[in-house]
Amino acid sequence: MVNPRSVFLILTMVFVLLLVFDWGNINKDEKTNTSVYVQNLAVNASQEKISNNELEIYVDLRDGSIKNAFIMETAERDGLYKTRLLSDDDLLRFYFRTNVSGFSGKDFVVQERLSDTLIISSVDGAGNRLEKTFKLSGGHVVDIKDKLFLSVPAYGSVNIFKTFYRNRNKSVDYGTAFSRDHLAYSTTEDVFNDEQLSSVKSREDYLGHWVGHSQKHFVVAVFDSLDNQKITLYPEDANGLFRFGFEEQMVSSEGVLESTTNLYLGPKKKEVLEKIAPHFKYNLDLGFVFGIGEFFIVVMNFLYGFVQNWGVAIVLLTVLFKIVLSPLQIMQINSMVKMRRLSPRLAEIQQEYKNDQQKLAMEMTQLYRKEKFNPAAGCLPLFAQLPIFIAMFWVTREAFEFRGASFLWIPDLAESDPFLITPILMGLMMYGSQKMMPKPPQTQGMQAQIAQQMMVVFPPMITVIFLFMPAGVVIYSVINMVLSIIPQVIIMGRVQFSDGSGGGG
Repeated sequence: MVNPRSVFLILTMVFVLLLVFDWGNINKDEKTNTSVYVQNLAVNASQEKISNNELEIYVDLRDGSIKNAFIMETAERDGLYKTRLLSDDDLLRFYFRTNVSGFSGKDFVVQERLSDTLIISSVDGAGNRLEKTFKLSGGHVVDIKDKLFLSVPAYGSVNIFKTFYRNRNKSVDYGTAFSRDHLAYSTTEDVFNDEQLSSVKSREDYLGHWVGHSQKHFVVAVFDSLDNQKITLYPEDANGLFRFGFEEQMVSSEGVLESTTNLYLGPKKKEVLEKIAPHFKYNLDLGFVFGIGEFFIVVMNFLYGFVQNWGVAIVLLTVLFKIVLSPLQIMQINSMVKMRRLSPRLAEIQQEYKNDQQKLAMEMTQLYRKEKFNPAAGCLPLFAQLPIFIAMFWVTREAFEFRGASFLWIPDLAESDPFLITPILMGLMMYGSQKMMPKPPQTQGMQAQIAQQMMVVFPPMITVIFLFMPAGVVIYSVINMVLSIIPQVIIMGRVQFSDGSGGGG
């Protein structure tokens, strides 16, 4: 007879899945359309463009700031071929400016312009001339050189402020699953700090090599790879803008005051970040399992060099880890086999001492000791795989390599499976694996009911959670589950055959 409660549970789960699927697709479409929209926005007539194969920079002649910056995507998809990192409009105000103290010149004029270099200058009322050179030095770095030509000799120091201006709005980016925007900086006291802009309530000063802002797959920062600089964070001003950056003195050279600024506007790729500045690699946010995640990236980059597909690299990495952890799985399966063979005796003990819980626990402990059986042995693989799963989640969420990388029917390993195939497959396999496991000694009562309910509830719950996970980590979980079930089926099948043969002899 069909259980109405089970039918209701199944229908409820199907309804929730449909709602989540519908909401997720609309949400992603909106984000994609917004990203395509901003990439095609006409820039202000006062902005001058320089570019290379990686970056596209727009400098505003009104104040010499970088008001727009785009990074080129590795491949065009859904009309999106570049993603905006800096902007100054209603969707997001986030731009960068170097400002010399005491200089208040008028609009800048173009002195020289090449495809990847722009030189502009401005003169103030006292006749001082400020010249700015913007050069894309290769990769994702922008070099800015400020030169202040004084009309008359001056004494004392002149400071330059290298400042980001940003409001509270989220970054405009098509890929925002499990994403968060945050302020990031390194100090002499702490190699990596990340916090929300809103947490800055008063001016804060530090010493460090870099400060910037991080989002999924990308980071924008001003840096000095050699020397510590004075990092200053400012709270929100009347215009709704937070400020953060460097403050330093300009260097005098033959009567000219000079300063060089380095900006990074690029992807979170381990080998790229490591070359920028000390501790800059921690912008690849891998949480408390950074070491494990970093190792995964190295191994997967190595595997990718052979197979040229990030999905296949994930599969191969899963197989490698399954081989390494195979002794633990053998221990788990042996524990399942021994549990199966001890079940009749455990049932007898439970029946005999059902009214004496203390005696029941004592007899079961003696049986375990006599048979050299450890019930906890079956849980060891789970404890070993937990940090691996967490590291895979962080890697597939943050690492730029997986952005837009396709595998089979999945268009983007950094986003969730749009067809829900892998999450549902994971839930079904988890349910099947639970069904194959021997029943615990408590086959009756409250514990048995809880175990049965967990078998019904846990797989659908995992499926719902995996709907929002990056497809890369779900693929890892599915392959890992397959490699766990196959030996489980083979060995348990042999045990059943052996038990059957023994019973017929």
